[in-house]
Amino acid sequence: MALLAAAWSVPTIALAQESSLWSVYENTLKSAKYIDLTHAFEPVQPVWPGFANAKFKPTVAGRDIEGYVKAGEEFTYDKHGFVATAYELTTDQYGTQLDPPSHWNPLGATISDLPATYAVRPLVVIDISRKVQTDEGYHLQVADIEEWEKEHGRIPEGSVVFVRSDWYKKWSDA
Repeated sequence: MALLAAAWSVPTIALAQESSLWSVYENTLKSAKYIDLTHAFEPVQPVWPGFANAKFKPTVAGRDIEGYVKAGEEFTYDKHGFVATAYELTTDQYGTQLDPPSHWNPLGATISDLPATYAVRPLVVIDISRKVQTDEGYHLQVADIEEWEKEHGRIPEGSVVFVRSDWYKKWSDA
């Protein structure tokens, strides 16, 4: 019982420290607005034309497990209680990703060199989706940035700026 009480008191002590992880969570992260920018990974997801498309297929057992599955057999709900998808990727350049400096510079930092907080930044989303809807060739213009800043204020230094085009809605047309 003493161990349980001690374990429960650790976060309380940490919360009392102004620069602790708990206080950062309580004072900022807990009430922050989060924007989910992920997309499901699927066969219609575009990739740079120099790479081949990904292949999706059922996962098969890698070895025999006596009384359960044979090597090469597909996993099914009926027999195994689950299914899984196997992905054959021709590159790591699919979807939402972070390219470290080493992607373009052989002397640049690798992903493991970057601190975990590298991608935790203020986010600005400039929405041009209506303009793209009426003109499929539309690209972000300086005027779009100026319009955003007129409404929301200057883009803070160190922010990440994303452009919302809604092109993902046309992936299956590609």
